[in-house]
Order: sequence, then C-alpha cells, then structure tokens
Amino acid sequence: MLQNKRVIYFFLILSILLSNCTNSTIVFTDDFENESLDEWSKSGAGKVYLDASKSHSGKQSICFESGEGFKNRAFIALENKTITSLERFYGSMYMFVEEASPDGVHWTMIQASGTTPNGFHSEIRYGGQHQKRIMANYDTNPIKTDCWHHTQFKIPEKKWFSVQWFFDRKSNNAKLWIDGKLVHELNANDIDKGCLANDNNQNWTFPLFEQLTLGWVDYQKGGGSRKIWIDDVILSKEKLD
Repeated sequence: MLQNKRVIYFFLILSILLSNCTNSTIVFTDDFENESLDEWSKSGAGKVYLDASKSHSGKQSICFESGEGFKNRAFIALENKTITSLERFYGSMYMFVEEASPDGVHWTMIQASGTTPNGFHSEIRYGGQHQKRIMANYDTNPIKTDCWHHTQFKIPEKKWFSVQWFFDRKSNNAKLWIDGKLVHELNANDIDKGCLANDNNQNWTFPLFEQLTLGWVDYQKGGGSRKIWIDDVILSKEKLD
C-alpha cells in the first residue's frame, strides 16, 4: 500500500512539473470568451466585434469585416511587454475566411512590427496577393523596401483552419504553417521573391517586436469586402503541437 502511494505521488508531482514547463513557454492566450477586447487595440474603419455565430471553441470568436483600401482595414493589435522582451516567438490561432481577396489585391492577416537595430521601422507580414496564395511580405519606413516571397499554397476558405507562425529577429527568419503543414520559410524559400525598392539591399531586417497585429486589410481598392473570424490565439516561446 505504501509503495502504491509513492507511485501515485510520483506521477502527481511529475504531471505538475510537466504542466508548469508547458505553461512557462506560453506568454499570451485569448479564446475571446470574455465580453471585452481590453487587451487589444483596434485600428481601421472596418468592423471588429465578438461574435457568437461562429467559434472554433467555446461560444464565440472575434469577427473582422474589412473594406477596400488600407483605410477600411479591420485590425486588432497587441502591445505586450513580454513580446517586446522576446528575440523569437511562435504564434497560433484558428481562422475562418469567408472569401479571400481576389487575384491582384495584396492583403495581410498577420503582422509583427517595431524599430530595427538600424533605426528604421519594419513590418513582417503574412498574407497574399496572387490567386489567393499565401505570401510573406516585408515593408519599412522611412526607407523603401516592400519585399515579397510568394508561395504556391492557397489560403483555405469557408472552414476553420489552424495558422501557426514563427518570427525570429536574431536570424531574420519567419515560418508559416497551415493545418500543420509548413507552407513558407523565409530563409529557405527561393520561389518568386524580390523587392519593389532596394533601400535595404533586399535584406529583411527584423525589428524589436513592439506590436503584433491580426485581422485583415486589402491595400488596393476594387476587391470588395472581406469577412473573417479568428479564435484561440496563443503566443509562445516554443512551438506547440
């Protein structure tokens, strides 16, 4: 009997240690079950609201309704001291895209931004532009860059799918997974890449992570309106299964 108690006690302690180890890698979560978005700031003339009509888990998610052009974006942004202290981080969420932007319209759904060691502002983005295919995008100011990496992977529509990303400001690397499949890696992808301007010698210099932005923007007009949902956002120091 004593031996059995020791075994039970051992596994109890082990489970607690493993749980603490897992929790220590997570720096932020939001399942949007609260009735407020106090931890996020909104931007753009588009609509952002909690919505019970769709959810990946729980009773509700966050809905974004964006229009044509940057002014009509629908974004939420997180400015978190924990994120600022990180040299690299993973993010994950679930998305439901009613209909992605049409061919030729450049769109963004994930963006990390801040000031680089060289003093200029830079933004690392995931979105798309051609035939609804995923694209990595890099832009800066005041210097001019606007660089791209196109992929052959089309964003899913009309269903929930998982999105995971990785940003590393030391190695200037980014990765994106859709439903667990790696669809882009900045330092390994040689497909259809370039820059509109060359003020940074075609380098993607990552910033100190001051802000993480999620949602949707169409930079050009003529593409109509978009409606998407996001749920179960997690930011972590290590990739979570």
